[in-house]
Order: sequence, then C-alpha cells, then structure tokens
Amino acid sequence: MKNELIKKAGMQISIYMGISMSFFLSLFENILSGHFTLMLFLATFMASTALSFVIGFFVPMGPITAAATKKMKPGSIGAKLLSSFISDIIYTPVLTLAMVVLVRLMVPPQALNNMPPLPVMFLGSLIPALIIGFILIMILMPIFQKIVFKKLGLNYPPAQRAPEE
Repeated sequence: MKNELIKKAGMQISIYMGISMSFFLSLFENILSGHFTLMLFLATFMASTALSFVIGFFVPMGPITAAATKKMKPGSIGAKLLSSFISDIIYTPVLTLAMVVLVRLMVPPQALNNMPPLPVMFLGSLIPALIIGFILIMILMPIFQKIVFKKLGLNYPPAQRAPEE
C-alpha cells in the first residue's frame, strides 16, 4: 500500500514539475529567441509539457535518484543537489531541443534567416536553460513534495528508498 502511495506521489510530483519547468523554460526560451509571441509561447509550453509528461512516465526518477544518493543522508543538501542535477540533466536538454526546434519551425522565414544554425542555437540555449532548470528544481521540488506528501498522508521528508530492480 505504501509503495503504491509513493508511486502515486512520484507521478503527481512529476506532473507538477513538468508543468512548472515547461512554463518557465518556455518563457525563457521564447524571450531568448528574440521573437516572443503569445502563440509561440503557448505552442512551446504545450509541447514541452507533453514531452515532460512522457519523460516523467517512462523515466523512473525516484529509483534513479535513490540509487545515486543511497550513500548520502536523505534530505541533505548534497542529496538535494545531486537529485536536482540528475533531473536537470535528464529533462532540460530534451525540453530545450524541442523548444528550439519548435521556435525555428514557427518563426517567419525572414526571422529564421537571422537566426544561428540549429546546433548553435541549441547549445546557446542549453547552458542558461540548465542553470535555470537546476535552480527551479532546487526551489520547486521540495515545495511540490511537501504538498503531495501531505495530501497523500505521507511523511516529509520522505525516507530514502532502495532502488527498484
């Protein structure tokens, strides 16, 4: 029963994080592109949110971060930093690439002519997006964990669990 609640909590946290990260990264990427429009923002936000849900559904973040931090004290700053870094490295490059491609597909042709090539644009967006993503994960993850764990009647901070085989 408790494992089911933990999995349910993980999925809910993944949904909250996916929406939040998609919102802020879409906003950032659109502003960075120099061609911000509401339609472009909404398109990248929706695509990024859908993609983050797919990643969240297929990538078992709980077991991955539990395995990576198993020798660390649960809830310690080191464990939080490592968990945030792992989430950032998994999500942010995929979301950033998707948003850069979508921006390039949606801007007018004359604007595309003034943009750098896709690899340059992606790499130029990736570094600041990784920094922003890491900061957002560090701030938002504990907030969403507290909300979800309280709602489900679980203890916070969660006890470190063993990686699932």
